[in-house]
Amino acid sequence: MGPEFDFTSADVIAAEESLRIVARGLKGELELLLAEFGTASGYARMRDYLAESMPQVYRSYDAFVAAVLATGTERAACSQGCSHCCSHYVTSVEPYELLFLHDRVRESAEYPSRVIGLHRRAALFSSLRDARRDDQAEDRALYRYYLRNVPCPFLEEGGKCGVYDSRPMSCRMFFSLSHPSLCKGKAVIDPGNRNFLIELPEDIEADLARAGSLFARFALPESLFEGLLKINETFGQFDDAAT
Repeated sequence: MGPEFDFTSADVIAAEESLRIVARGLKGELELLLAEFGTASGYARMRDYLAESMPQVYRSYDAFVAAVLATGTERAACSQGCSHCCSHYVTSVEPYELLFLHDRVRESAEYPSRVIGLHRRAALFSSLRDARRDDQAEDRALYRYYLRNVPCPFLEEGGKCGVYDSRPMSCRMFFSLSHPSLCKGKAVIDPGNRNFLIELPEDIEADLARAGSLFARFALPESLFEGLLKINETFGQFDDAAT
């Protein structure tokens, strides 16, 4: 059973409204910028905009999550260094998040090795998909991947996220009330495991999704690892021209 939260709290309502304004502003600006996004200059303007705006998006998102968590009668057991959830295959990542994160890490000395890590994890996930493509196929592949205990290529020594400030929303919404031992391997399906998500109000979720749908013509994957690889492949020539 998950925790109970007070979404009518004044702090939650204020944080919600702040995030709502940010989400609507993001969608509006992206509509304008995407008109020339397929060119080097348009790509540069998009990068500059996301570098300025995404930190605010994430601050507003985190403020909403924190306000909700503060109303619970129980506290999340998550703590620094506990990184079992960083072995999940991260999905539901928006295109603008992929672009922002790619821009943050592409010039780091570790990026070439991380690209190799992205390839390996994407290939592993693909190999775990079975031929029976029913409604549960994706969930089965995600579970099989998690059991392999393959850490995210951005995870550093001591369980520290190497891109913590730039990590996508899918990595920011996951919490647990149970002991960390229940977040590892097959224990994740133990009845005592009390993982939960902080979900956004429907209209904010819809605005963020609409902002992502503006990139539909580029067919960017929704998974973190495949998405970053596709960004590298599709827009790498623009990055090279800028360096």
